[in-house]
Parts: sequence; structure tokens; C-alpha cells
Amino acid sequence: MRKPLLGPCDSYQLEPFAYEWAWTMARAQENNNWAPEEIQVGGDVADYKNPSLDPRHKHLFESVMAQLTTFDILRGDEIAETLQPIMQPAEIKHFLKRMAWEEGLHTRSYRFVIENLGIPLEIYTRYKTVPEFRARVDMCETISRPLVEILGRVYSGEESLHGMDRPDQQDILRSMIFYFLIFEGCWFWMSLLGPIQQLSRLGVFKGAAEQFTYIARDEQAHIGFGIQLIREFMHQYPKCLTEDFLEQIYSDVAYAITLEEAYIKHCLKDGPILGYSVPEHVATAKFFANLRLASVGLK
Repeated sequence: MRKPLLGPCDSYQLEPFAYEWAWTMARAQENNNWAPEEIQVGGDVADYKNPSLDPRHKHLFESVMAQLTTFDILRGDEIAETLQPIMQPAEIKHFLKRMAWEEGLHTRSYRFVIENLGIPLEIYTRYKTVPEFRARVDMCETISRPLVEILGRVYSGEESLHGMDRPDQQDILRSMIFYFLIFEGCWFWMSLLGPIQQLSRLGVFKGAAEQFTYIARDEQAHIGFGIQLIREFMHQYPKCLTEDFLEQIYSDVAYAITLEEAYIKHCLKDGPILGYSVPEHVATAKFFANLRLASVGLK
């Protein structure tokens, strides 16, 4: 059964499937369900309250936690409020609903750590007070804004999703490439599996690092879903892939890497920690950005 991603199709009719892979991925995520309380953070509490904790380690830990708490809220809102209403097939919507729920779970996971360690609640406002954090939120909002405007025109009856012109389709594709491949596939990926894992190897914040591996498992599934969805969108709407559009994508990625470098420089503002430095982080971020682009046929 043919169900174009932007319609027309019946969003209330689940079967027959056109994208059975989306349903299968959602069921796999249900089988991987977890809760923050399953992971012990008592050792992390002792680490955080230890007067001899290296100030560099404390600043790094708090900085990563501050960014991720904001990012998961932002990502969950973007899925629920823009992408999920735009995608029309029921099985695609089903995965996106599950995905938004998981972003909420990740937010609860960060709060579980913050609450138990007694980290000051000021951590939740750092995205407004730390320029390196604010710049990344600004980029997200800039890329999301056209989709909000598209939905406004759809809800007012000025435009239909299946009848939209190429620039609007390009805005949707640009957003998906950014959020699935760069926001989750690079920014999130680096924070979850980079500096905090190194702190764990150095003997501190092992509980938080374990929580991050659970979150990264969810993010891997989100990235995999996004790759499939982006490929399908490119197949259905091939006219999006103009030279100007591709230049915009590459420009987005280059800017995102610049912001990633500024972010990790803030996290390591007092110098590298044993086994982790700014150049190593940035080189790895570039590797993952190229890997994610290649996964959908972009170089």
C-alpha cells in the first residue's frame, strides 16, 4: 500500500503497512525499555561531594549534564510539535511518538542524577547564560522555525502537506538531516560517549556514565530510524536535492562542528583531562558527522 510521507494518506489507518521497518523498530525499542532508577548513582554522590574532586572534572561533568538536559527537552518538543504532525503514515507517526517518549525518559534520567547528587538547579538555566550552549540552541531554533511556519499554513488551510512546493519540502529534509544526523548523530553522540565515559575510566561518575550508555542505545535507534526516513524522503521527493540545497546542508554541518568545538572548549576550559582533549574530541566529531552524511548518500 502506497503511503506518501507527506500524504495524501489516512493517518488513522495503521495497516497494511507501507513502512513495516518503522513498526519493527518501535517494537524493538519497547523491548529495550529501561528506567533511571535501575542504575545506582551512590558512588557518583560520593564523587561529587568529595572535597578532593578535581575541579576540572566537576566543571566538565556539570557542563555536559547542563547541555544534555536542555537538548533532550528540545529534541522531544521538536519531534512532538513539528516532525510528527508533518509525517502522515500511521506507522511512521507511531515510531515518532515512541521516540518523543524516550526523550522524556532521558530528561528524567538526567534529573535523577542531578537530584541525587545535589547539583544546584541553576544547571537547568545554563543554556541561557553560557554563550556556547545558547548558540547551539539558537541553531536548532533557526532550523525548526520554517517547519513551525509550514504547520501554521497547513492548520489555517492556506497550504496542504502533499501540495507544498519544493522549498518547503527542502526545509523539512534539512531539519531531518540536522536533527537525526548531526544533533543526535554527532552532538548527542559525542556528549554521551565522550567526556563522561572518560571520567568513568578515571574512576569518577561511573553511574552517570552507565546511564549515558543506556541513553546512547536509544539514540542509536533514533539515528537508524532517521537514516531510513531520510532515504525514503529523498526517494519520494528527489527534486529537493538541488546544488543550492546540498550547499546549505554542508554549511549547516560545518557550522555545527564549529559550535561543537566551542562547546568542548568550554567544558575543558581549564585544560585537558587525562586521556581527553579538545583536538581529540573535535576530530572524532568530524568523523561521526562524515559517517552520518555518508549513511544517506551525502559526502
